[in-house]
Amino acid sequence: MEWRLLRGLSEQERRLVIAGTQRHRYRTGEVVFHEGDLAESIHFVAEGRLVARRTTPAGDNAAFAVMGPGEAFGEMAMLSPQARRTSTVAALEPAVTLTLRYAEFDRLRVAHPGIERLLVDVLAERVLRLSDHLVEALYLPAEQRVVRRLDGLCEQYGPAENGRPVRIPLTQTEIGELCGASRATTNRVLQGLVADGLATLHRGRVEVRDRRTLHERAAAGG
Repeated sequence: MEWRLLRGLSEQERRLVIAGTQRHRYRTGEVVFHEGDLAESIHFVAEGRLVARRTTPAGDNAAFAVMGPGEAFGEMAMLSPQARRTSTVAALEPAVTLTLRYAEFDRLRVAHPGIERLLVDVLAERVLRLSDHLVEALYLPAEQRVVRRLDGLCEQYGPAENGRPVRIPLTQTEIGELCGASRATTNRVLQGLVADGLATLHRGRVEVRDRRTLHERAAAGG
């Protein structure tokens, strides 16, 4: 497994970090942690996919990110032993994560100063992700955000094999939440993709039939 967040470390440092983790399994729908919980550990996704949801100013609970193998979440745990979770994370399917507790990370970076870089990479990753979301929200129309997010989900659930469609087991409402679009707008965009032969809609999932064309539309602005 290639952990994106650990790329800046040496091979020895990566092994030390992974050796300090604990393995956890989650059933479909099981909550890993709730918004407001004490942030005691960072999670590295080994298997399956998980969704992060956050309470909106209106009091709704909206999805904003899907994490899959090779990714990490819960990075606030690396900053302080008193940090709190900023979102609720649950498994979309059977999932396995490797958790690194703050105390273990603190011990590792004292014994191996090079591991301190992990904290820098965690902060850089978080700033980049927030910046990307902010630019999309401010400058891209909702229709384009839907296409771009669907293209990104293909990265999570693809690639398609032998020409088979990429199956994305999310509802239209969930896809709309991920890109900050209403269900009506999301449905209109998806129906347009269906009419163009790029996707098909099913109960509880979307199948992308022409990933290449969808990617070109996402890059070109829909």
